[in-house]
Amino acid sequence: MKKNCLLLIPVVLAAAALTLSALGSGTPSAQAGYGQSKPQIQSEYKQDKPYTRENPGPWAAAKDKHVPEITYEKMDMGLKVTVKVDNHPMDSQKPHYIMWIMLKDGMGKVLGRKDFVATDPAPIATFELKSVPAHLQAFERCNIHGIWMNEAKVELK
Repeated sequence: MKKNCLLLIPVVLAAAALTLSALGSGTPSAQAGYGQSKPQIQSEYKQDKPYTRENPGPWAAAKDKHVPEITYEKMDMGLKVTVKVDNHPMDSQKPHYIMWIMLKDGMGKVLGRKDFVATDPAPIATFELKSVPAHLQAFERCNIHGIWMNEAKVELK
């Protein structure tokens, strides 16, 4: 009897560790209640640098649906910046959606971030800045296709 219990302990510990790992993985599929039979969510995918229109990594066919579009307009002493991702699905059934949009200045300082869920109508974020940076970087994260980036030099007339 003692031998059987000793053999069972490592099995139980391993099962508990796997369960805790799955529960604490932070993947959108686990958080949103999607079953394990759904496709793997991008959170495990390792990416050296953000994808761009010029460097879409393994997603060349999807680049037109992922590169964030940056527009801006002068406001009093600041800048109103809109970042959107056109033509990208926000699909809770698949799931396939934009998880967040982040805006940085040319020095890498985060100027704002907006999170999304799969049921949001469209991935659009507006940021009202109190100053006017010379350069903007917009990032978005698709739960399947990773992080994408676009840049814009701020030129006011």
